[in-house]
Amino acid sequence: MSLNTPEVSPIKVPKLEAGSPDISMAPLIDVVFLLLIFFMVTTVFPENKGLVIERPESQHSDPIVQKKMVIVVAKDGTILFKDKKIATHDIERLVKEQLIAVPNTAVLLRIDKSATTQTLVSVMDACKKGGAKQVGIATDALDKPV
Repeated sequence: MSLNTPEVSPIKVPKLEAGSPDISMAPLIDVVFLLLIFFMVTTVFPENKGLVIERPESQHSDPIVQKKMVIVVAKDGTILFKDKKIATHDIERLVKEQLIAVPNTAVLLRIDKSATTQTLVSVMDACKKGGAKQVGIATDALDKPV
């Protein structure tokens, strides 16, 4: 039995040269940008009011009975000593001179309530660098409610 079958040759499939695969960055950048916008829109930022300080009120304060030098700080941050305008770096020298002349002199700071806390701290630091052992802040007496 001989079958007449033609000989079938295999199909030749051409090989495709695809080259190296490329990843397009454009869709990736779009997705990252959309995620950034999403998180920016949905994030809730708490209101940070900073450190809330209520200034103390004094109904009773002890007067300084010893010799004192008075340094005044105005609303705009101007520093005065004996009615003369001085700089923060001058305070240290003035305190040293006062302590040499009269040991155990206290420093009394009369600071406007609208002056910045930074000015207060700078003046107090300068007094301490000058050797002052007692630095006080002058307060106004409160009127007692009737």
